[in-house]
Amino acid sequence: MATRNRVIYQSEAVYTTVDAGISGNQCAPQAVKDLQRVQSANYGFNVGRTDVNQFGQLGAIDRIITESPSVSFDTSYVLASMTNERRLGFYVTPSGAEGPFRSCISNLIDSTNNAYQRNFYILNAKEGKDADVTLEVSSTGQYESIIGIGNAGLTSYSVEGSVGGFPTVSVAAEGMNMGFHEVTSVGATGTAGTTPYISGINPVINPIDGQRVFPKATTKASHTATSANVALPMPTGNAGGTTAATKAAGEISVLRPGDIRLFLAKQASDAIGTAATATDMTNPDYAGVDIADAHIQSFNISFDLSRSPIEQLGTKFAYARLIDFPITVSMGVDAVVSDLTTGSLAEIIDCDGLFDARIQLNSPECGATAGADAAANYILKGIKLDSQSFSMGMGDNQSVSLSFSSQIGGPEQSGLGLFMSGYTGHIDG
Repeated sequence: MATRNRVIYQSEAVYTTVDAGISGNQCAPQAVKDLQRVQSANYGFNVGRTDVNQFGQLGAIDRIITESPSVSFDTSYVLASMTNERRLGFYVTPSGAEGPFRSCISNLIDSTNNAYQRNFYILNAKEGKDADVTLEVSSTGQYESIIGIGNAGLTSYSVEGSVGGFPTVSVAAEGMNMGFHEVTSVGATGTAGTTPYISGINPVINPIDGQRVFPKATTKASHTATSANVALPMPTGNAGGTTAATKAAGEISVLRPGDIRLFLAKQASDAIGTAATATDMTNPDYAGVDIADAHIQSFNISFDLSRSPIEQLGTKFAYARLIDFPITVSMGVDAVVSDLTTGSLAEIIDCDGLFDARIQLNSPECGATAGADAAANYILKGIKLDSQSFSMGMGDNQSVSLSFSSQIGGPEQSGLGLFMSGYTGHIDG
């Protein structure tokens, strides 16, 4: 491998396995997809060691690995659609449909075929070359190396948007293995052999002995479901379309702050599981700030998927890293106050009502009509107000910070938790 001076953002592309988790054929055309609009990617590993000491010697005679190694990975990207969310394994309802509501983590808690685990790949192009290019199948000199993170599970998700900035998503994951290898070949798949791919090595390991699940393939011809190889498609980039059809397919360059709307409504009933109507979502009724008249400055939604390793005697790695329940989702809103509704803290405490909220990010299509399908929706149901704080200083506008939270329910709980919808048209093809 030739010596290079540095690695910058132009030379890297980030991928994740789709649907099949770690158990499916990662040489199939749709098994691995790149994440779009990536702004950062960080990864590393920690190895826990225990000192072995004895009487008669001051220093340790050895330092033994007694805990499963932990591989960390996190990335952030500018929100352009819900394509990345779908590729990361979240359940996303197609744009234009208000339901059926299904918890966004439904797929992430499904242990069938290890669907809750995924692999991540970081592709490195050679210095001075873009990773995202239209590449001829015969070209083998564009890419240099691949970093693979195997047996990974998501550990956190957050999205935020503010005046003057693009909405941004941050995701973190934790895996069991990390592999580094050179790109040795570029090939083609498909009936006509016209779909280019980059040859890599699957980082999935067997938790019992720490060895690769599949035998290592040595040639392009051995890319099969029973090989350790993976076929990374060429990075797509998705520069964004100009028509309504291309935008509906998920080809949007970025979602703008001016296209973000927030709806907040008190549920018609305080019973958990009661769905708000469309009218409720546009006519809020609660004590404090009237969100319809408040000038929203920023919002954030976040939740953690903390995982506990489950170990057993005779294994080198934890055989599973399962999510710790319950899961709490939080939403924060900052706004400039323009009006106050009637009510008091005593009424909030006494009634302690449930709210539904929707963060709607509209497609930036020129001339789009009101009520058009949103490119991305975050719907929170059954949330409660945790705090409300006002602030004002000399020469400043009065502002308010609202904090809400709820637990995320299971796949059958349609009236509680966090739900996602939007364009995912670029997921297949």
